[in-house]
Amino acid sequence: MRSLVSQVDGAQGAIFLDGDGEAVMWHTRGDSNDLRLRAAYVAVLVKTSRSITTRLGHGSATSLLVEYENSQFLIEDLVRGYFLALELDKAANLGQALKQIRPVVDVLCQEIAA
Repeated sequence: MRSLVSQVDGAQGAIFLDGDGEAVMWHTRGDSNDLRLRAAYVAVLVKTSRSITTRLGHGSATSLLVEYENSQFLIEDLVRGYFLALELDKAANLGQALKQIRPVVDVLCQEIAA
């Protein structure tokens, strides 16, 4: 998580969560309790998104971008209900974030499947 945050301009934190929104591991430049609280709200959005896409028969979303007034979350769906959320400030380099998060997603999926 630390290297992902350090490699993306404007990244504030990264958090790996299980299907219930429980934090498994994280790294943040700020307060870890704040990141975990914000990630819990993101988990609700992920669950809702999964439910909606399933009901519509569109498969599942693999990536979500949630924007707030002063921040945004790039969320990557993993396997077995897990997901990774990268918290970014509004001026963050989204292209860089998309490029840097992919290898982390691949490693986490391999570890979960093992």
